[in-house]
Amino acid sequence: MKSPRRLLCVLIVLASLIVPAGTAQASTESLKVQAGTDVVRTIDLASEDRVTLKFSAIGDVSSELRFWVAFANGTTIDYGETSEREMFFVSEVSGQFILHFDNSNSSSSKLVTLNYEVEHYYFGIPSVLLLIVAITVLLAGVAAGYIIMGKYS
Repeated sequence: MKSPRRLLCVLIVLASLIVPAGTAQASTESLKVQAGTDVVRTIDLASEDRVTLKFSAIGDVSSELRFWVAFANGTTIDYGETSEREMFFVSEVSGQFILHFDNSNSSSSKLVTLNYEVEHYYFGIPSVLLLIVAITVLLAGVAAGYIIMGKYS
């Protein structure tokens, strides 16, 4: 009789360790944007995701390049010639957020450092907090079950 309970407890613990794997996404990368080219990066977003993004570019002659983004709802924003940008936004719809680093009007390459973080929200609550509450309630239920079962054995 104890074997199925132990198996259930092990499965619950494993599930609680695997579930948080997709709760947040962050990345730091360096991109080399050659002269006369355009580099594109895509980030997949869900509705209500909070995105923090920062990039900076350096180059030999000038560090500026044309930067523009395409949001999942079809909106496009052109930030013009810039060497750095910091932005925060909340995704209104699910889809792809596309970053364009355009160096087509330059004769020298640029090194772009890109940092971004995507935090997922469910029902307006950060997914990490929601997960912690769910695991706490689950563990409290398991502890209460063992206490009750201990009284009857």
